[in-house]
Amino acid sequence: MNAPIHDTLKKPTIRLLLVDDDQFDRMACKRALSQNHDCEFVLFEAETANQGLKLARTEQIDCVLLDYHLPDLSGVEFLSELADNTGELPMPVVMLTGSDNAMVAVDALKLGARDYVVKGSADGDALQWLPAVVLRALREQQAIQEKLEAVEQLREAEAKYRSLVEQIPAITYIASLDEPGQLLYVSPQIEQLGFPPEFWLADSEGFLKRVHNEDRQNVIEAYSVTYEQHTPLRCEYRLLKYNGQVRWFLNEANVVRDESRGALYLQGLLVDITQEKESEQELYYYRRRLEELVAQRTEQLEKQSAILESANARMDSELCERKKAEA
Repeated sequence: MNAPIHDTLKKPTIRLLLVDDDQFDRMACKRALSQNHDCEFVLFEAETANQGLKLARTEQIDCVLLDYHLPDLSGVEFLSELADNTGELPMPVVMLTGSDNAMVAVDALKLGARDYVVKGSADGDALQWLPAVVLRALREQQAIQEKLEAVEQLREAEAKYRSLVEQIPAITYIASLDEPGQLLYVSPQIEQLGFPPEFWLADSEGFLKRVHNEDRQNVIEAYSVTYEQHTPLRCEYRLLKYNGQVRWFLNEANVVRDESRGALYLQGLLVDITQEKESEQELYYYRRRLEELVAQRTEQLEKQSAILESANARMDSELCERKKAEA
């Protein structure tokens, strides 16, 4: 549409294509459209389906008013020709049907027509609703277009997020809050443990099935607190690789919430801290070794000090005895 329907500063212009071989019906449609003062309808007319298809493809048409009975094609065949490769219509179509053609309208709706209006009714007033039907069809088309654009933006955002996630060295994951440990997504970096992502997603235990036995109970307790209270998760534990090698990981995760639906899922990171743990163990070993050496040296100094004190005591005693003898 060339202008928003709700624009109150200027009348929006709506370009309509009227495909109908009956001149009197076209005149009746034009009269009905002229009764609406909120929009300016620019009308393109076609007497055959092929003329209408040509105008629909060459002109910037906002909506098509389509009669079912045409000299060259039926309304259903027109819709099939107008649809793109995916079967979607490029613009909304409103069918113009006779009072006895309800099934025709149903068939057209199945092929993507947005609505229908009965022309030539007994009371002659059915076409008075034509402008309102057109505007409603355009609003619905705009809503569908906005939804499709939102879905496409969501897909693009998800693709960018996945690309970013899969480039960082840490393992990212999403876990269900309904069943502790059940993974919904895990990044490809998990393959460093020797298993593909499908291996972790297929089992309800997730990471727990490869946790070292000595760490398993602590990990289960940490998970339980997070799942019961929805508090952040932080724990360190060992995971066993495919070849049995042990790797240390820091697991940090938070519960993702939605304003309307509450807690949704657990989103976290697994960071390999094996090198830090090995450095920590080395540092602990050297600290203990240093403490032992200091203790040994202290003991030696204490013994030497005791020997010196004993020697000094003997010398003092001998000097005293010598002085007494000389006196």
